[in-house]
Amino acid sequence: MKIKYLALSILLASTGAQAATVSNTVYGKAQGQLSWQDGKDFQTQAQLVAIGNKGVYKTDDFKIIYEAEVQYSDNFAKRGLDDFELNTARIIFASKFGAAIVGHGYSGVYSDVYKRVDIHQSNNAELSSRNKMLWEQATYAKNILAYATPSLAVGKGKLKLVGSVITPKEDNGSNDDVISARLVYNSANFNAAIGYVQVDKKFPANKADDDYKRYSIGADYKFSSLTLASMVEVNEDSFNKSENTYVGAVKYQYSSVDFGVSYQHKTYQDTTDNADQSLLIASVNYNYDENLSFFVEGAFYGEEPALFKDTYSEDAINIGIKFKI
Repeated sequence: MKIKYLALSILLASTGAQAATVSNTVYGKAQGQLSWQDGKDFQTQAQLVAIGNKGVYKTDDFKIIYEAEVQYSDNFAKRGLDDFELNTARIIFASKFGAAIVGHGYSGVYSDVYKRVDIHQSNNAELSSRNKMLWEQATYAKNILAYATPSLAVGKGKLKLVGSVITPKEDNGSNDDVISARLVYNSANFNAAIGYVQVDKKFPANKADDDYKRYSIGADYKFSSLTLASMVEVNEDSFNKSENTYVGAVKYQYSSVDFGVSYQHKTYQDTTDNADQSLLIASVNYNYDENLSFFVEGAFYGEEPALFKDTYSEDAINIGIKFKI
């Protein structure tokens, strides 16, 4: 009898140690706007409609996070995309030994280095934006395999190192189309990150002579209602002669209203004339509550984006609404 009780106790103890909690959330978001874009007729746009799912499976030893999101935008066709895009579909396995990420989703370098200066509702780096930002870093990546070290306490914040291999093409003779690494520091008021990206010379449609290397650094400091942010991108052997991009952003919150201003400046290599480009964006966003907001926003290019090789980046004024559930 005692042996039975002992066996039962061991079984219950082991079952308790493996007990897990599961949470799952389905969400939706939508953004519509009136747009006055230079050289084009007045338009009403469903800039973005998205539905997603996020879940967490958590035990005492580890947790698994899964995410998926499908997006629709009137602006996808302008970028040569389908009307519906699955931009996020990834799994994150996290434990005391760090975190591993596989699938599709936000580029880690964009999230940790660039996103701090990408502060506006309408004119931003999202694929649903009608205007393009000046930096070269992509917002989303496909076929990601990444690892993040455990965070290390440094001063008043935490430091971690992240590395990834991205293979969006499966038939170009390269198993590591894009490799990246970044060092990330986060604290209550000050955040900073350094990023490195190398794109294989076999990746572009017309193979290049050298691998393309991109270096970036970003930092922000938060006061009570004011956030100052900056980012610098340096390109080496780029496929389109891009050189450096410098970005500064200021965001101020007054009650339920957010004011944002950002400025971008870009240079090119080996050009015979002054091919610098600039972009100024200003926005006012009123948060009615946590689910509904209204915005007015303007984007103004200092130079015609001829070297941008796109047909949609133009000065614009946008008035819009954003809703999420």
